[in-house]
Amino acid sequence: MSVRRASLVALWAVVFTPAAAFAVMLSDPANLDPTIMKPTEHFWIVSVAALLSGVIGTALALSVQSVRTTRTVYLALGFIAIALIFATHGLGTPGVIVHADEYPYAVIISAGLSQFVGAFFIAMAVVPTNWPGSRFVREHPTAILSVALVALTGYLASMVWRPQTWDFIPRTDPWDTTLAATTMALLAFAAWRYYRAWRLTELPGQLAMVFALCLLAQAQLSMYYGTLWHLSWWLYHGLLLVAFCTLIAGWGIEAIRAKSLIVFSRAIELRDSLDRVNSTAAEELEALEAAVEAKDAYTRHHMGRVAEYAEAIARELGLSEELVEVAVTAGRIHDVGKITVPDAVLLKPGRLTAEEFEQMKHHTLRGEHIANSTRVLAHVAKAVRAHHERWGGNGYPDGLKGEQIPLAARIVAVADTFDALTSNRVYRPSRSWESAVNEIKWVAGTQLDPKCVDAFVRWLEKTGQLETSLKLAA
Repeated sequence: MSVRRASLVALWAVVFTPAAAFAVMLSDPANLDPTIMKPTEHFWIVSVAALLSGVIGTALALSVQSVRTTRTVYLALGFIAIALIFATHGLGTPGVIVHADEYPYAVIISAGLSQFVGAFFIAMAVVPTNWPGSRFVREHPTAILSVALVALTGYLASMVWRPQTWDFIPRTDPWDTTLAATTMALLAFAAWRYYRAWRLTELPGQLAMVFALCLLAQAQLSMYYGTLWHLSWWLYHGLLLVAFCTLIAGWGIEAIRAKSLIVFSRAIELRDSLDRVNSTAAEELEALEAAVEAKDAYTRHHMGRVAEYAEAIARELGLSEELVEVAVTAGRIHDVGKITVPDAVLLKPGRLTAEEFEQMKHHTLRGEHIANSTRVLAHVAKAVRAHHERWGGNGYPDGLKGEQIPLAARIVAVADTFDALTSNRVYRPSRSWESAVNEIKWVAGTQLDPKCVDAFVRWLEKTGQLETSLKLAA
């Protein structure tokens, strides 16, 4: 069984198993839903869950402070809100800071309220970027975080010292059902958005988020409808712990792999950009390029220049408009798969290790997968996959040779090589156009298609660009 298929099987198990277990408990409460009166254990379980949620929110906010997008702000707030509000549920456990015979009403509402507020912010983290408040949040992240933290801290303080303040909040069956259904709907929406992002990237952190959100959604059933101090009620506490531990484990793997959690925001942005692509026109693909640029500013402009050079080569070869469009589009998105390459690898100033180079090579396969994920770009997927194949047969990922390589990929390879040579990289300075032309001529017939190289050089000479570059260099 493939890793992807196994992940999907595990995901379906997570979606249905907790609800099934809860239903079994309720089917025979006398035997399957025993009373477990453990106030001290309750306090520690809730405290640990709140702490884990707080760690998640704080770590996320700190790890991506250079990319303070709307999504980052809201995602961090979601987990911080769960931590602070849920903490009051634990502090109100009988025998902790209140009398052993008391069970404040405010403590009862805090469990559900923490999930609702957290779900609201988490859902806001995955709404499309064109929603009305996105610009304001993007421009005022520090202020929004500060105001939200003050409000949440105020709630925590009031719950500890004046819990009766919140007695006005109703707790009836219609209220519980509405709050539970709304919370589950918000979490399901967020899980769906992250699932679609995972389908693009297949990164462990994204899948961990889907698992965690599904577990949090399932927890609402036992939270609202389990019997107090019975196993059916304890179930939601366990689900919260497992959800937060799963997320921390997934993010830990992601942090080790990529040295960053920024991919959470980037993957959602990429999914949004693909959803908005209705044609292969340059203006339609700009947002897609921008999603990649967020990872590597060089890449976006590089892809634009490669598209320009690819069009010149294709027209010089006398190709049809249809084939010209394929070459141009492939050039414009050929490096989109780099969104899954760890920053530590993509932006490394020195030579890549063998393991790092393997990670870098994977961007061709991921780029093909991303192109295939939308009908508008599926026709260039093979060219995106093959743009690092070599005419002599020692390229990657498939080791294709000569005309086995799609023509659009051969065109993009020439354009890509030339622009790479004439652009500054983190590991070397740019070369002159004359030097770059000599280099692509040198590797014509081994690395690059000789006909495509000849066409490109003819275009440079015909348009006078090579001569202009020589004058500027002089």
